Amino acid sequence: MSLSFRHLLVPMSAVLLLLSACGGDDPKDPVCGNGIVESGEACDDGNRTEGDRCSNTCQITTPTVDAGTDGGVSPGDDAGTDAGTETDAGTGTDAGTGTDAGTGTDAGTGTDAGTGTDAGTETDAGTGTDAGTGTDAGTETDAGTGTDAGTDAGTETDAGTVDAGTGTDAGTDAGTETDAGTIDAGTETDAGTIDAGTETDAGTETDGGAIDAGPAPDAGTETDGGTGSDAGTSSVTLTALEPAAVFARSGTTGETIPETLAVTLSAPAVTDVVVQVTSSSPSVTVANNGQVTVPAGSSTAPVIVTADAAAGSPKATLTATLGADSRDATVRVLGETEAASLAFLSPETVEVAPGKTVNLTVTLDVPPAVDTVVALSTTGGVGTVPASVTVPANQISAKFALTGGASGATGTVVATLGGQSVSAQVKVTAEPTTNHIVISEVAGGGSGGAGDEFIELYNPTNAEVNIGGWKIQYKSATGTAYTGSFALPASARIAAHGYYLLANSGYVGTTTPADASWGTAFAMSATVGHVRVGPAGIGTGKVDALAVDTVGYGSTADSAEGNSPVTGTIATAGSIERKAKASSSAATMEGGTDKAAGNGYDTDVNNADFILRTKRDPQNKASGTEAP
Repeated sequence: MSLSFRHLLVPMSAVLLLLSACGGDDPKDPVCGNGIVESGEACDDGNRTEGDRCSNTCQITTPTVDAGTDGGVSPGDDAGTDAGTETDAGTGTDAGTGTDAGTGTDAGTGTDAGTGTDAGTETDAGTGTDAGTGTDAGTETDAGTGTDAGTDAGTETDAGTVDAGTGTDAGTDAGTETDAGTIDAGTETDAGTIDAGTETDAGTETDGGAIDAGPAPDAGTETDGGTGSDAGTSSVTLTALEPAAVFARSGTTGETIPETLAVTLSAPAVTDVVVQVTSSSPSVTVANNGQVTVPAGSSTAPVIVTADAAAGSPKATLTATLGADSRDATVRVLGETEAASLAFLSPETVEVAPGKTVNLTVTLDVPPAVDTVVALSTTGGVGTVPASVTVPANQISAKFALTGGASGATGTVVATLGGQSVSAQVKVTAEPTTNHIVISEVAGGGSGGAGDEFIELYNPTNAEVNIGGWKIQYKSATGTAYTGSFALPASARIAAHGYYLLANSGYVGTTTPADASWGTAFAMSATVGHVRVGPAGIGTGKVDALAVDTVGYGSTADSAEGNSPVTGTIATAGSIERKAKASSSAATMEGGTDKAAGNGYDTDVNNADFILRTKRDPQNKASGTEAP
């Protein structure tokens, strides 16, 4: 067994003491570092290097050790370690000549000749506040109670080859460490042990404490549309402040009259949008300090105002602003009991057919405070109007109907209010000219039973019409198609102003026989349904462009001309018959002046074109002709 130099120190010291006692040379002052334990020395290891258990004054010392468990660390190695578990995947051998003095500072060249790359996983086990001299320059605050004094309290395992001798970094790099994993968003200066080498931590560091990511920018999509305007998350713009001119009555707060002034956006708002509305006069103030809120999901909002005629000008210009967009409108302040005057009648010129109706509108200059009655009249026999029309309070106009008089008449409609009058010119046009075959009379069942049905056609033109191959069709009140169809004989003709009669096989008409029978092709309802006529190519759909004429009867008929079926109760022995002219009635058609005037009145509104007969009057091609 070999003995180390230190094992020989004790016997050698004894020999020297014996020689001294025997009268050798005079004793000299002890020399620390000569390998001889002399007077006053507790040890002498042959050097004067600190950190190797024998100090540079030859006194026994305790080396600085890592606060954690440092695998393979010898005295004098770096005491500062990572707080997690760090695996050094390199060789981890410090090839420099520097000796780690135990304070964690590499006193040599400090160059790590290994791969120097920490490929392990480093976990920050503390959640506390860094209590060292390091200053956390970011916004990160550790939420724990522990104090990180720059010395990690975890366990570090050196996975590489570690030189445990003098000057060897045993897996604890005290230099500048770059954490390539997850890092804190703040800037933290660690005042603990610093490695003079360069180590790149390729692992993943998890900070177990609270992480403050610094001042967070607003990552939303909310756009401030400008002064007083929050555009929410949508880039909506202001498109209107309408109507352009409105009224407000003094002493009131609410919506404007006769229409509500409102702001309108380009699209429904995603969130509430505030539009700023200002007034040019104190006579009109906008509620909520001028802030009009368009609620989320809507594109418009009313402007609520308070009017005070005594406060300023009777007219105020309101300006709505949203971002760079602005719109104007005028508000006229009315007196609390201010009266209205007539402004005009519209249209100013009217044409109307005899018996037809047209609507006219009387307009006042301002909305009245109370309901206002306007008297009406006509001149020149142009027709009839109501005796008066009422303009409601806070409104500015009212409509009424004119029914045309005698053909060719000219005159006026006159509106009067408080001695003031306005008028419109009226001309009654000639009877409408019908230039096609029409259905002139329909009976859906009669005294002969359910099959006692007929459809009569009339030619109001001045020339014979070839209807050979044409089809007569039937549809129920709400049916989706014309399910009944009959093709007329190829020889069928209708003389100018003449008739053609078609009937069911059960038709009872010995005096006026049918010109053609549809047999059992369809059965008509006596009270509600549709019949139509058209050329051979007509289809069966509810609407067909080839239909020449269509008649719907009964209140639930859904495909009548003008969406207005012939209504009223049809007598068992009766029928519905087309008028001769606008003024025709059941009385004039059955035995009066229009009995032999034909059936050429057609405005494409069934209920206006037909009357109800109490007694049927079928006519065929042999019945002769009838002209208006």
